[in-house]
Amino acid sequence: MRFRFLIPALLVLVIAVNAVAVTNINPIDKYYPDGLKRLYLFHINEKQVGTLEIKFDGSAKFENQKAYRFTEKLKLDYAPLGQPYNLEIENRHYVDIDGFYIGDDMKLVFDRQSQELYLHKTDDSLLGYYVANKQRQDVAQAMPGSFFSFENNMLDQYELFLAARDISLGDTITDNIILPQTMMTMPVRLVVEDYQFVKYGEVYDSAYVCHFLQPSNQLAYITRDNKLIRVDLPAQDMTIMLSESPLEKMAPKKQAFGFSDFIKRLPIYLVYLILGIIFVSAFIWRYHKSPLVYISFVLGGAVFTVVGLTQIPLQKWYSLNYLIPHVQAGDSLYFYGIIIPLISGLIQETLKLIPIALLCLWRSPKQMYAVAVGVFCGLGFGLYEAGSLTGAAYQSGAVAIFSWPVFESIFAIIFHITGGAAMGYGLNRGFKHTVGIWLMLVLVHSFSSYLIVFRQTGAIDIGIFGLLTALIDLILLLGVYFMIKNARR
Repeated sequence: MRFRFLIPALLVLVIAVNAVAVTNINPIDKYYPDGLKRLYLFHINEKQVGTLEIKFDGSAKFENQKAYRFTEKLKLDYAPLGQPYNLEIENRHYVDIDGFYIGDDMKLVFDRQSQELYLHKTDDSLLGYYVANKQRQDVAQAMPGSFFSFENNMLDQYELFLAARDISLGDTITDNIILPQTMMTMPVRLVVEDYQFVKYGEVYDSAYVCHFLQPSNQLAYITRDNKLIRVDLPAQDMTIMLSESPLEKMAPKKQAFGFSDFIKRLPIYLVYLILGIIFVSAFIWRYHKSPLVYISFVLGGAVFTVVGLTQIPLQKWYSLNYLIPHVQAGDSLYFYGIIIPLISGLIQETLKLIPIALLCLWRSPKQMYAVAVGVFCGLGFGLYEAGSLTGAAYQSGAVAIFSWPVFESIFAIIFHITGGAAMGYGLNRGFKHTVGIWLMLVLVHSFSSYLIVFRQTGAIDIGIFGLLTALIDLILLLGVYFMIKNARR
């Protein structure tokens, strides 16, 4: 087996990926899908006092200008705290492609007194009117420049401000923002103090801790995928949390997939396919006339579809019944998080072994032929997995070709190819070899997946995670190469 063709290609790949600077700043329509809905719950001293419903409506027209619209519905009722007043706001909030403020069409009811506010931001002015006590007053104020907006308690506006920036731990951000209701601009200053495991409701996630020093003292927690999950306002004893059940959070995102989607994702699919062909080129050259390897390739991709029926439900069940309750009780995530990657390793390595074993029993191929069958099964499995994990994200613009998620997926393909080769070799050598190799692959797979826990808790960042998993895959590759090479002697 000629793995020497593979190793130089891997070294070139590592250098190329690490030589490219990656930025994650995307236009608004790249990280907000049309129809996105969020619900936030407001609590003061553990009593719920209100809700905020947000919906992203997508592109719209506002004052003959292309815009993007958010529909906001805020309800605050302080009766549970013994204060008999309430506030209701319904607003259509407009921004441009970069998230900068364009305008508001707001209706506000405070203790049964209604008001309206209509504002439109031009290049150099803020124009509009407000209505109070049935009296309308036009407003026109000089305001050159572009600004993000901070409407009080409208968390989608906070989220936009943070999501538009490629924030990282230790950043200090200063800017000027517009406060629509007061029609003023004000400085904003924040420090990204930490990246930690955060609880919001019954759910946990890893998030950046953004400490706002201006315009008021508050803590905002935003995940890597630009989702604001919690805001703490110490001066008001208020906590605002995204309402999301554990089951909803773990549910796979099901989206319609058509031919046009395939075309949009084709570049990332081609990257994986071309690299996969390079990685197994020695086997293609030798076994391209054998139908068995093509059957193995198709079966490898087919068995990956079973992951959604086995691995995902088992991981959900364990998370809901054991992981989440124990972490909520203060137990260690590092201890109870071991089972999730172990489930992944057991199921995926077993799924790969089944078609390789069936084909080897059917045709009883010689050693290198059995290895080739395993290689192509692993290739099919790895390509299907890589496309499923990053295809939609690439289409939406959330993931670029030169990015850590793609880097991880490429090395996952290498892992599956290597694992398939080892299984083919083991099946040719006998039952004991097969069991030993399968067990080794389960442990390596589980250990690599377990590193995600350290990434989620902020112990390592995405770059270190990607490099560590790549190193593990390369060590496995070299180990399998020398194992097969020595056996051939």
